[in-house]
Amino acid sequence: MTIEEHYQTVRATARQLGHRDSLYVIWAYCQYLQVNDFNIPNDIQVADLLLNAHPPQTILAEWTLELMAREVIRHADEQSRRGRTLRQWNTLATIANALRDLEGEIYVQLVGGGRIHLELMRIAHRQFVWQQHRFNWKPIIRYYKLFNRPDILAYTQQATGLSLEHIYLIGLCYLGSFLEHPRVARRPDIQIPGLTQEHFDRFLAFTSLSRRQLADRLRAEHALDERFAYCYSSLREFPLVQISHQGRDEIACPIPTLLFWRITTGLYYTLKDMRGFPSAFGASFARYVGEVIHQRITNPQMALLSEEEYRVGRRRKDTVDWIIQQGDEAALFVECKTKRLTWASKAGLADLSALEQDIRKLAGAVVQVYKTIADYRAGRYPNLAFVETRQIYPAIVTLEDWYFFGLEMPGRLDGAVRVSMETAGLPIAWLDEMPYVILSVHEFEKAAGVINAAGVHQVIAQKVQDPEFRRWGFAAYCNHHYPEVVQNLQELFRNEYEAMFANVS
Repeated sequence: MTIEEHYQTVRATARQLGHRDSLYVIWAYCQYLQVNDFNIPNDIQVADLLLNAHPPQTILAEWTLELMAREVIRHADEQSRRGRTLRQWNTLATIANALRDLEGEIYVQLVGGGRIHLELMRIAHRQFVWQQHRFNWKPIIRYYKLFNRPDILAYTQQATGLSLEHIYLIGLCYLGSFLEHPRVARRPDIQIPGLTQEHFDRFLAFTSLSRRQLADRLRAEHALDERFAYCYSSLREFPLVQISHQGRDEIACPIPTLLFWRITTGLYYTLKDMRGFPSAFGASFARYVGEVIHQRITNPQMALLSEEEYRVGRRRKDTVDWIIQQGDEAALFVECKTKRLTWASKAGLADLSALEQDIRKLAGAVVQVYKTIADYRAGRYPNLAFVETRQIYPAIVTLEDWYFFGLEMPGRLDGAVRVSMETAGLPIAWLDEMPYVILSVHEFEKAAGVINAAGVHQVIAQKVQDPEFRRWGFAAYCNHHYPEVVQNLQELFRNEYEAMFANVS
């Protein structure tokens, strides 16, 4: 079958479905996959194949349901035709299998086997987020703290007409409802002091569209090529779908996890293009990493050094954002970057220009640290004297995970770093003498606790010097080498979360 023929099966099946009924079934399966102890309602037929699978994602995964929701919103009618409904397992399996076959045919015809490592990178970005960023309190407090700065709050108010507290309060109210119900009334009867219907309307303005409006956007984004399953989808921006049923206006949320992401990681995308926001958010991220460091590093043999200004001639310069110093033995030079891998990089395989550009930018951040290490070695750092025997490790902490494991992505980054080092006139040998590490902030929250217990040099040297572990993600490495330390780590900022949000979570 051709790619178009595979897609015709998807489209033909979706056109026979009723959108309200279908979004309800998708909601139920997503909750089953994402929420512990959720039972699929009795009016939905479920195959034992799914119920007995461990994990169930081997049979039906969240990312497949997201694709299914897109097709239902685009093509389903008000009412089902010929009695077709996703409540029937055979109907749901038909469209799920057709989507999988379509993706397989796209890969065979348009990509081929020569870029399997790039395909694995795309799969990681598509799938791992569902496992790592399920609905829980940790991302909520992390992103609340990131956005809860006076300069950031001004951007949030300007873009949404809501305070950060209102966004989180209303968002968590909706999430609480959608954890148990697939739909709510367009005007909910929620009595919370300080919140009016206008607040809810403003919240819906940046999280919802009518089904027809969303369908139009999804049609415009449709790409029947290697981007089909990976390109940006407006369902991520507008996870709440406005529908009408028997004269009643409703809000459907087929995938509540997408709403959770919208008010945490997704709020960034509402603000990112506002003038001045990137620099303000970058400074906020560096402050947050500093809070993590001060919470995690309690070892009396370690010192914590924050960024300081210094001058080289008339030129003003700054040290790295943070330094975790372990006497004269070792020091971790931490630079914080909010740069994310773009949607174009995650989606494209035929054209890798976006990926190459993103890699070059991250390589530039790595080389930026080596440049400041050169000043440290020249005795120019005001807060840390140069010691020849001290082992230095540069670390880039990113806001989101770039999934630098395996061969493809680390190899591409290493190549870009080497080119940038040569351009900057820095010794290539430093890459072996002072090997760098890349880790996301959620990995760093764990790694900092492990470093506190086991030491800078021991933790980092094992990770970067062993050829096998160098290809591992940092969280997996910590879990493997230091399971007892990881298990005993204190939860970060739990008290702050409970004080702010426990009444609505």
